[in-house]
Amino acid sequence: MRDLLIIDGYNFIFNFFKAGKLSSSQIEEIKGKLITDLAAYNSQKDYEIIVVFDAHKGSNMERSSNIYDDIGVIHSRSGETADSVIEEFVSRWSPDRQIVVVTSDYSQQKVVFGKNTTRRSSREFGLELEAVRNDITGMVNKQKKRTKKAFYPIEERIDSKTRKKISDLRKK
Repeated sequence: MRDLLIIDGYNFIFNFFKAGKLSSSQIEEIKGKLITDLAAYNSQKDYEIIVVFDAHKGSNMERSSNIYDDIGVIHSRSGETADSVIEEFVSRWSPDRQIVVVTSDYSQQKVVFGKNTTRRSSREFGLELEAVRNDITGMVNKQKKRTKKAFYPIEERIDSKTRKKISDLRKK
């Protein structure tokens, strides 16, 4: 069973992205970016990842749960906080597996800290996300250079006479 990484979604967004004065559509955009970044992060790590978003002020009577790019995305139900969902998951799964909780909420950090459970601050995890993103970008750029060197265009594989004939045919 893989280790579990649980992220307090809005806590992370508001602390790491400094999203305090953004519109709800901008926050939704950041949520999408976070999920994309987590999928890229997990391509280099091997966690089961769950992001929990607070919807306690919303009107959803049921907790919603979806999977996007192998990332579990949960919205709490009306009257339920993300903290209470995270606490429930930690108490349910910590006896069986390692859990990392990402939050900068100090009271949440104290509650979830225990057997098989560690915590990372939003800042700490955000820096790790950026480092993995930079590593991936570096690997892609390195692969591009290698592929470019390995690619041998047809113009360079044929003699000059044949190249001229082809060029003349194209002009007709």
